[in-house]
Amino acid sequence: MKKIFLPIFFSLLLVFSFSSNIIAEGTSTQINLIPIMTSNDAPTGHATASSVWSSNHQPFRLFNGDMTDVGWASIQGTPSGWVSYEFNNPVLVNHYTLLARADSSVYKEESPKDFTFEAWDGEKWLVLDSEENITNWEKYKYKEFSFTNETVYKKYRLNITKNNGLSMFTALNALEMYNTNPEPTNTPSPSPTATVKPTPTPTVTPTATPPVPSGDHAILTISMTTGIEKEFDLPMSEVNAFLDWYDTTTGSARYGINKQDNNKGPFSKRTDYVIHDKILSFEVSEYTAK
Repeated sequence: MKKIFLPIFFSLLLVFSFSSNIIAEGTSTQINLIPIMTSNDAPTGHATASSVWSSNHQPFRLFNGDMTDVGWASIQGTPSGWVSYEFNNPVLVNHYTLLARADSSVYKEESPKDFTFEAWDGEKWLVLDSEENITNWEKYKYKEFSFTNETVYKKYRLNITKNNGLSMFTALNALEMYNTNPEPTNTPSPSPTATVKPTPTPTVTPTATPPVPSGDHAILTISMTTGIEKEFDLPMSEVNAFLDWYDTTTGSARYGINKQDNNKGPFSKRTDYVIHDKILSFEVSEYTAK
């Protein structure tokens, strides 16, 4: 079998991204203070909820970084509820974002309409922000909310009192928290700098272009930055369409892969969507169908 791998550059990009989340905790600006969560307690902090639809809808799924995931949903018959995240140390939060579920046919109705963003002071929940009549939810588009806060807390929650009309449950794909206040910086004292002698630019040796797949079928294995691995058994025509989409710098940020005859269940068709900037690497293993 032939195998095609993306450059190791993307592995370094993942390490940098994860490090940024850790550095951001308790410091400053525009980086999600919550790390990419792989369970309700890992890698750090603790995610909880008032209820869950099933074991596949745990609260940490709001924080796993996967825009195509099932996210969190409340228990059946409860169109309200809350989800919280507790940091290891107190942090300042004054901005948060919400994202509707992309895999749901009722994402507009199940998304929050009236809700509050709250902090736990050790005795009671304090309302930091209150929102009403939030409608017109869109797939893959965050709604952002800012408020004034000068106090650090360890635990915050989103408390949903009403969704947009679905009586069975309420649900979301993502909740992110930020501190948009810049950290004060000390002005360094000027010091003499040494003259740096320029070094010659090394000659870059071109690498060979990977061979074009030649089999009529292939196993396409995609590794996501969230640690999830997706595998598809596809005709080479669909694999080549995926490669063309990935190599194109313009166009749609997501790509739908027809799951063919795999795990169809009662559905006439199932499509799995992947997000361009969430792909860490992929592998194509060719074979000839008999």
